[in-house]
Amino acid sequence: MIHILITSHGGMAEGMMQSVRMLVGEQKNLDYVTFGEEIGYDQLDELFGEKIAGVSPDDQYLILCDIKGGTPFNVVSRYSFKNENVAVIYGMNLPILIEAIVQCGNPQTKLQNLAAYLQQKSSSTIGLSEL
Repeated sequence: MIHILITSHGGMAEGMMQSVRMLVGEQKNLDYVTFGEEIGYDQLDELFGEKIAGVSPDDQYLILCDIKGGTPFNVVSRYSFKNENVAVIYGMNLPILIEAIVQCGNPQTKLQNLAAYLQQKSSSTIGLSEL
């Protein structure tokens, strides 16, 4: 199973969880971690360690972050460097999160293929409204 973990500075990740519930319902393989002003790097690392403690070929993790180079991205990237069963994508948005949820519904989906697909798909999730 591919678990999806979203993370951000402030309340963005929690807000995206609420939006997902409104649009596609409760998702058992979706969770979030918020990097709030009251916690530091080590505490954030501890939170992620608890969330992805069971990582294995049967329990993989796709982690979506708000921005590249931010503390949440820097912390979780270390996990992906150490383990091929963890993939980290930055620049998350709601369309990509929903697409990830849909794709994870297929038990044949492979983590690395999913990460590559979402990266390719991301360019179509933002655009300028024109007549």
